[in-house]
Amino acid sequence: MPSVQPCPTQPAAAAPGAVVDAAVLGKALACGGAFVAAGAVVAWATGLVPGGALDHVALGATAALVACAGAVWLHGRFLDPRASAPFARDGRLMAGRVQSLLAAAFGVKLAVLVLGVLALRQGGAKFAEVATFCVTFAAAALVCQLATAFWLSRAISRRSAEAPPSPPSP
Repeated sequence: MPSVQPCPTQPAAAAPGAVVDAAVLGKALACGGAFVAAGAVVAWATGLVPGGALDHVALGATAALVACAGAVWLHGRFLDPRASAPFARDGRLMAGRVQSLLAAAFGVKLAVLVLGVLALRQGGAKFAEVATFCVTFAAAALVCQLATAFWLSRAISRRSAEAPPSPPSP
Protein backbone atom coordinates (compact mmCIF):
# COMPACT_ATOMS: atom_id res chain seq x y z
CA MET A 1 0.00 0.00 0.00
CA PRO A 2 1.49 3.39 -0.94
CA SER A 3 2.25 5.78 1.86
CA VAL A 4 0.13 8.89 2.01
CA GLN A 5 2.09 12.10 1.67
CA PRO A 6 0.68 15.16 3.47
CA CYS A 7 -0.62 17.94 1.31
CA PRO A 8 1.67 20.99 1.52
CA THR A 9 -1.28 23.22 2.40
CA GLN A 10 -2.36 21.06 5.35
CA PRO A 11 -0.86 21.71 8.78
CA ALA A 12 1.92 19.45 9.87
CA ALA A 13 1.03 17.11 12.70
CA ALA A 14 2.18 18.29 16.09
CA ALA A 15 4.38 16.08 18.17
CA PRO A 16 2.25 14.07 20.60
CA GLY A 17 2.10 15.65 24.02
CA ALA A 18 4.13 18.69 22.90
CA VAL A 19 3.07 21.89 24.62
CA VAL A 20 4.67 25.18 25.48
CA ASP A 21 7.21 24.47 28.18
CA ALA A 22 5.92 26.42 31.17
CA ALA A 23 9.22 25.86 32.97
CA VAL A 24 11.11 27.68 30.21
CA LEU A 25 8.65 30.57 30.29
CA GLY A 26 8.87 30.70 34.09
CA LYS A 27 12.67 30.74 33.97
CA ALA A 28 12.58 33.51 31.39
CA LEU A 29 10.30 35.65 33.53
CA ALA A 30 12.21 34.85 36.74
CA CYS A 31 15.50 35.78 35.08
CA GLY A 32 14.03 39.07 33.88
CA GLY A 33 12.59 39.77 37.32
CA ALA A 34 15.91 39.02 39.00
CA PHE A 35 17.78 41.41 36.74
CA VAL A 36 15.14 44.12 37.25
CA ALA A 37 15.28 43.68 41.03
CA ALA A 38 19.09 43.73 41.02
CA GLY A 39 19.11 46.89 38.90
CA ALA A 40 16.62 48.60 41.20
CA VAL A 41 18.65 47.72 44.28
CA VAL A 42 21.85 49.01 42.67
CA ALA A 43 20.12 52.24 41.59
CA TRP A 44 18.73 52.75 45.09
CA ALA A 45 22.04 51.88 46.83
CA THR A 46 24.05 54.27 44.67
CA GLY A 47 21.68 57.14 45.36
CA LEU A 48 20.23 57.36 41.85
CA VAL A 49 16.73 57.02 43.31
CA PRO A 50 15.71 59.81 45.66
CA GLY A 51 13.94 58.65 48.83
CA GLY A 52 10.55 60.11 47.85
CA ALA A 53 10.57 58.39 44.46
CA LEU A 54 11.09 54.87 45.76
CA ASP A 55 7.36 54.07 45.60
CA HIS A 56 7.16 55.12 41.95
CA VAL A 57 10.29 53.15 41.08
CA ALA A 58 8.77 50.05 42.68
CA LEU A 59 5.47 50.68 40.89
CA GLY A 60 7.22 51.11 37.53
CA ALA A 61 9.24 47.93 38.00
CA THR A 62 6.18 45.97 39.08
CA ALA A 63 4.14 47.25 36.14
CA ALA A 64 6.97 46.30 33.78
CA LEU A 65 7.10 42.78 35.22
CA VAL A 66 3.33 42.42 34.81
CA ALA A 67 3.61 43.59 31.21
CA CYS A 68 6.55 41.27 30.62
CA ALA A 69 4.57 38.32 31.97
CA GLY A 70 1.98 38.94 29.25
CA ALA A 71 4.70 39.43 26.66
CA VAL A 72 6.49 36.24 27.74
CA TRP A 73 3.27 34.31 27.39
CA LEU A 74 2.85 35.67 23.85
CA HIS A 75 6.51 34.97 23.05
CA GLY A 76 5.96 31.44 24.32
CA ARG A 77 3.63 30.90 21.39
CA PHE A 78 6.86 30.61 19.34
CA LEU A 79 7.61 27.40 21.19
CA ASP A 80 4.17 25.81 20.77
CA PRO A 81 4.40 23.34 17.87
CA ARG A 82 0.61 23.04 17.69
CA ALA A 83 0.21 26.78 17.20
CA SER A 84 2.99 26.93 14.58
CA ALA A 85 1.95 23.82 12.64
CA PRO A 86 -0.39 25.58 10.18
CA PHE A 87 2.43 27.92 9.16
CA ALA A 88 5.32 25.45 9.19
CA ARG A 89 5.49 25.04 5.43
CA ASP A 90 5.33 28.70 4.47
CA GLY A 91 8.14 31.00 5.58
CA ARG A 92 6.18 34.17 4.82
CA LEU A 93 3.25 33.05 6.95
CA MET A 94 5.59 32.05 9.77
CA ALA A 95 7.38 35.41 9.59
CA GLY A 96 4.03 37.19 9.66
CA ARG A 97 3.01 35.15 12.69
CA VAL A 98 6.22 35.99 14.52
CA GLN A 99 5.80 39.69 13.70
CA SER A 100 2.21 39.66 14.91
CA LEU A 101 3.22 37.98 18.19
CA LEU A 102 5.98 40.55 18.72
CA ALA A 103 3.55 43.38 17.94
CA ALA A 104 0.98 41.96 20.37
CA ALA A 105 3.63 41.72 23.08
CA PHE A 106 4.60 45.35 22.44
CA GLY A 107 0.91 46.27 22.61
CA VAL A 108 0.62 44.61 26.03
CA LYS A 109 3.57 46.62 27.33
CA LEU A 110 2.22 49.85 25.87
CA ALA A 111 -1.24 49.23 27.35
CA VAL A 112 0.19 48.60 30.83
CA LEU A 113 2.31 51.76 30.58
CA VAL A 114 -0.64 53.91 29.49
CA LEU A 115 -2.90 52.47 32.18
CA GLY A 116 -0.20 53.13 34.78
CA VAL A 117 0.24 56.74 33.69
CA LEU A 118 -3.51 57.31 33.65
CA ALA A 119 -3.87 55.81 37.12
CA LEU A 120 -1.06 57.97 38.47
CA ARG A 121 -2.51 61.11 36.91
CA GLN A 122 -5.95 60.32 38.33
CA GLY A 123 -4.31 59.87 41.73
CA GLY A 124 -2.83 63.37 41.54
CA ALA A 125 0.79 62.40 40.87
CA LYS A 126 3.14 65.19 39.86
CA PHE A 127 5.13 65.20 36.63
CA ALA A 128 8.35 64.07 38.33
CA GLU A 129 6.57 61.08 39.87
CA VAL A 130 4.99 60.07 36.55
CA ALA A 131 8.35 60.51 34.81
CA THR A 132 10.03 58.32 37.44
CA PHE A 133 7.39 55.66 36.86
CA CYS A 134 7.80 55.84 33.07
CA VAL A 135 11.60 55.76 33.08
CA THR A 136 11.62 52.84 35.52
CA PHE A 137 9.00 51.01 33.45
CA ALA A 138 10.99 51.50 30.24
CA ALA A 139 14.26 50.37 31.80
CA ALA A 140 12.72 47.37 33.55
CA ALA A 141 10.78 46.33 30.44
CA LEU A 142 13.95 46.49 28.33
CA VAL A 143 15.98 44.48 30.84
CA CYS A 144 13.20 41.91 31.14
CA GLN A 145 12.86 41.70 27.35
CA LEU A 146 16.58 41.05 26.94
CA ALA A 147 16.55 38.36 29.62
CA THR A 148 13.48 36.62 28.21
CA ALA A 149 14.84 36.80 24.66
CA PHE A 150 17.97 35.04 25.89
CA TRP A 151 15.99 32.22 27.57
CA LEU A 152 13.58 31.77 24.67
CA SER A 153 16.38 31.71 22.10
CA ARG A 154 18.11 29.01 24.15
CA ALA A 155 14.89 27.00 24.26
CA ILE A 156 14.36 27.34 20.52
CA SER A 157 17.95 26.40 19.70
CA ARG A 158 17.78 23.43 22.09
CA ARG A 159 14.54 22.28 20.47
CA SER A 160 16.00 22.53 16.96
CA ALA A 161 19.12 20.62 18.05
CA GLU A 162 16.95 17.82 19.47
CA ALA A 163 14.67 17.62 16.43
CA PRO A 164 15.26 14.72 14.07
CA PRO A 165 16.66 15.70 10.68
CA SER A 166 14.00 16.41 8.10
CA PRO A 167 13.76 14.00 5.18
CA PRO A 168 15.14 15.21 1.87
CA SER A 169 12.56 16.86 -0.35
CA PRO A 170 11.78 15.11 -3.65
